[in-house]
Formats: sequence, C-alpha cells, structure tokens
Amino acid sequence: MTELIKNFNEIAKDSVAIAGGKGASLGEMMQSDISVPDGFVILSNAFEKFLEETDLNVEIDATLDSVKHEQISTVENASEKIQALIMRAEMPIDIADDIQKYFKYLGAKYVAVRSSATAEDSASAAWAGQLETYLNTTEEALLENVKNCWASLFTPRAIFYRFEKDLHKQKISVAVVVQRMVESEKSGIAFSVHPVTQDRNQLIIEAGLGLGEAIVSGSITPDSYVVEKEPRRIIDINIAVQTRGLYRATNGGNEWRDILVESGKQEVLSKSEILELSELILKIENHYGFPCDIEWAYENGRFFITQSRPITTLQPSSTSVAKFEKTYERDNTAFVQATWAYALSHDLETRFGIKKSDSAPIILLYITKGSLQIWENKQATGSIQDHLLAKNKTTDFIESVIAEYNTFLEAISQFWKRDALATQTEWNEYSDLLRKAILNFTLIFYTGIDERTPEAVKEKVLKVRETDAFFAENDELVRRSIRSINPELSGYEIFVLPSEIGLLPKKEILEPRANGMFIIDGEELVVEDFESFSEKKKGYRFIKAHSGESLSEIKGQVAYEGSVKGTVRIVKNRNNLASVEIGDIMVSPMTTPDFVPAMEKAAAFITDEGGIMCHAAIIAREMKKPCIIGTKIATDVLRDGDVVEVDAYSGIVSVITKI
Repeated sequence: MTELIKNFNEIAKDSVAIAGGKGASLGEMMQSDISVPDGFVILSNAFEKFLEETDLNVEIDATLDSVKHEQISTVENASEKIQALIMRAEMPIDIADDIQKYFKYLGAKYVAVRSSATAEDSASAAWAGQLETYLNTTEEALLENVKNCWASLFTPRAIFYRFEKDLHKQKISVAVVVQRMVESEKSGIAFSVHPVTQDRNQLIIEAGLGLGEAIVSGSITPDSYVVEKEPRRIIDINIAVQTRGLYRATNGGNEWRDILVESGKQEVLSKSEILELSELILKIENHYGFPCDIEWAYENGRFFITQSRPITTLQPSSTSVAKFEKTYERDNTAFVQATWAYALSHDLETRFGIKKSDSAPIILLYITKGSLQIWENKQATGSIQDHLLAKNKTTDFIESVIAEYNTFLEAISQFWKRDALATQTEWNEYSDLLRKAILNFTLIFYTGIDERTPEAVKEKVLKVRETDAFFAENDELVRRSIRSINPELSGYEIFVLPSEIGLLPKKEILEPRANGMFIIDGEELVVEDFESFSEKKKGYRFIKAHSGESLSEIKGQVAYEGSVKGTVRIVKNRNNLASVEIGDIMVSPMTTPDFVPAMEKAAAFITDEGGIMCHAAIIAREMKKPCIIGTKIATDVLRDGDVVEVDAYSGIVSVITKI
C-alpha cells in the first residue's frame, strides 16, 4: 500500500522526491534538534493518486504541452484550465480521511498549509514565492487549502518558472506541509550570508510584528539587523516604523491590524534576541554546509524555524579571501615582529610540517602613530590550532616544541645582556636564533588552553604563555642596538625592518612610515593609510572589532574587582605614559612592564586584550585596583577626556560623559 502521509520526524533531507524541498528540510531540521513546530507532510504520492483516480493526468500533460512560454497568454490559459480541473475534482475518500486523522493527532486548532514542490529549492533554483501557503487554516478549510496547494503547482508564475529553469521536461509533483501554526508575536526572514554584499562573514535578519507573511509579501518594511559571525557581534541595526501587522483573524485566516505608534517605533528584537536567533541561524547553516534562506517566528519567548532553503543568488565563494582580525597592538619594533611574521609564513611547514590553510600571509603587520598592530589571518591561525590540538598528537608534539624553545631561550637570553649588537655577524646570529625561538613561542601560544588540551601539557604551556619577557627583552635589545649604531634614529627604531639592519636608512626615510606602514610576510613594505590598503587588497578582508557606532557600554572580563569613576587616558605606547595623572582610568591595548609607573597613578585599568594571567591582570591584583580586560574595543570607542564608570564586579565600563 502506498504511503500517503508522514510526520516530520519520519522525514529527512533525502526525502525530497516524496516530501518536496520544504517538507524534507523541515523533517531534517526536526531530526537535528532544531526548533521546528510539529507537523506532517501529505506526500507527493497523495497528489499522484488524486490525479490518477480523477483521470486528470492526460489532460494536464496535454495542456502543458501546448504552452509556449514566450507567449504569456498560453501560460495564463493553461494555468486557468488546469487549476479549475483540480479544484472541481473530488478528493478521494481515503486521502481525505488520512489527512483529517493526522490533523486531529497534531492537536492544533490552526495550521499553516504550505506547498512543497518535489523539484524545489536546489542550489541553483528555488520555488520560493511560486507556490502557495495558507496560514491560520482551520479544520473546516483544511482539505480545500490542500487542493489549493496542489493547484498552485500550475499558477502562471509556477508554469513560467518551469520553462525559465528548463524544468518543463522533468516530472514535477507537489507535497503539502501541514504545520502547527505559531501565533507569532514577531517573525521574519534571515539569510545566513548577506545576500547584497555577499559577505560570508555576515548574516542578516529582518523582523516585523505579527506574521512573517507581511514581510515576505513586501507589505511592510521590516527592521533589519546585520550580525558578524567572527567575532560574533551586531554591526548594524536599522529600525523601521511599523504601523500595521498581519495577525490571526477570530475565525481563522489572517487580518491586518493597526499597531500603536509607540510599539511600532520600537526595535522588534532586542540585542540578546538578535544574538540568540543568530546562533540558531548558524546552527542551520553549519548543519547543511551551505548558506540558507530561513523563515522564523517567535512565540512565548521561543524562536521557531518554519522554513529553510538554500540561497540561490550568491556568487561562488572564493577560497582565496583571507580574513584578518586585529589581535593586539603594542609598542614593539618592526624588526622583531617582522621576523616573527616571516617565520610563521615560511618556516612552519619546513620545521614542523604544518601547512596553513591558504596562500595569504598568516600575520599582517601595520604600524601607525608609534604603535604596531598585529592582524591575524583567521583561516590560517585556525588551521594551525586544529593541527596543534589534534587528538593523540598534542602532548608529545607540544612538549618537544617547549623543550626546543627553552634551549633557544637560554641561547638568546645571552644576547639580552649585551649593551648592543655591533657587527653584522652578531646581527645575523641573533636574527637566526630569534626566528627559531619566536616560531616555537608562537606554536606554544596557539596551542590554547581548552577542553582539548591534555592536562599533562597545560601547566607547561601556561608557564610559557604567561610571560611578556620574551618580546619585551628582544624589542629593547633591538632599540638599544639601533640607537648605538645611529643616535639620530632615536624614536624611529620601531620602523626599521630586518633587511635594513646592514645599512640603516636615514631618518628622512623612516619618518613617512609613521603615517602608515604595512609589512606582509615579514618582508614586503607598503607605506600608506589603512583604508586605502584595505581597498587595494581585494583578496583580504579586515574584520574590525568595532563598527564605529557610539557605544554607552563596553563589556570585558573582570581581572580584579572594584568600582571607580574617572577620566579616560588612552595609552597605546610608552610615549603616552606621561599623560596619565592620579585618579585617571588607564585604557590600553595591553600593558607591559614599562607601563607600571603610570599604572601606579591610575585608579583602574581597561584593556582591549588579555586573559586572566595577562600583565594588566597580574599588576591589578598586586596593586588591588579595579581592572577589566579583553574588551576588544576600548581603545577604539573611548577617547582621552571621556568620563567613565568602571564596574569591575560586572565587567562593564559605562560612559558617563563623552567628549
């Protein structure tokens, strides 16, 4: 006996031939523990049985054969004839009885009845908007709306779509989804990849009050929210005033209702709801492995997914795009950091057998206004971390890297004791040792400390990671040596590249680099501002920690508890230390030992970076001063002279007065 109906939990993504794309997707999501309202699918077998028992097959095929889709009148005539045949025909008793039995078992007073074509929603074509959906359907209207869905396979636009997508020679049938109707307080659509910018690191949510059909039909302008995936944050909110919404009518069906002015002006989704829904959207995208177009609804504090299909309008993704995210900012020298970048880009595979994920550099360095910013290629560093944390390999591998690092550290620390590096031979010996040691240090840092890290190696990793001495000592040696060779370069040591040590450039050459200096792979030098560089490098995408909007609150991790109000002093490098006065709130990318005298004066510390064992956190605990670390955006959002309250109990910095 042919099966006519299946519950969602009996259907998966490979059921498209009988459940259609929509039905298969809903079943797949339900079985994957995604929040989907209960329902069942009237399989395409039921439609085929209906056509066979009513003898409509031959007449429908003959009518479609007469269509010349370039002549719209033939499409319209065929549609009118076929739909009339379907709607006039009696539904076979056994099909009707099965549908009503499943409806009663569902236990819902109102359901959504949705068409689900068996050829729909492929990666290159989607039937979205071609077939019909009937919301808030009651038991009395159920069978009629099922027939309406069957008939919608032959609307003028659906017939034209067959020809446009060259599907008219394929067998196309239709299933019907019957789903508990969510009484939406708010609803909308979402794209797991921004369909306009095609930025695959952004998703967009559209939201309105009432039923989502109002948005799908274009009857209202929804709120829109853009969320960045890495790092997860809301980067754009557009609020649209909504004056009316679509809601359930008293006796079933839908009706428009006016919305109070104050309610219509409010943001439909709160920030926490936007982020909660974003997680659900990404869960769906990750499950399917491709960008998704999603319909959602919100009822009684819970999000439901009512539909998901592939996005069909995206250009093929390019694996060559490298995502760079600012990791930290320091008053470091280009010599040390460029050596580090070069070692990562050139020595990983030859020394440790680690291949990065693409051809772009792992580290991109940008120096401006006396500070050096480190931007990491997130694909590349992610693949390194995956390698290091691979099961059954981490312990032995990392322990050997640590042992080797300690050997290099002992040798390189002998150079730190010298007044300066004078000869080219000394520079060469030092540079070679630095390049080796710095790569080991980085692999230890990238190991991370999480549930995948064996206990046996955690303590050793932490011991290496919790010191700033390595970079601080090497930077200071380079500064001393450059000043010793040419005292006129005092203050410009940060801009000297490794390739320039043999013949130091003149001050006039180094000065323009303060306006913007990029180092790629540790060797290429580009002098220009950040924005023009970002525009030029089409294969690179720069993920900014802060989108530029004004924020009244910044959140981070508490390093030492306390609460204090004060005036902000931004300290990005040692040249800013003198600006800190007693009682100021010192805000920096991260502190180093050089910062301690200024930290003695400050009332509290705020940093962009760092974990609980970073320098700022340790000093804060020693000095017993409130400290919030790891905000990512403090130095971008706050300005010298702002008055803030540091609540280092909750980890929140509140802006009281903005200059």
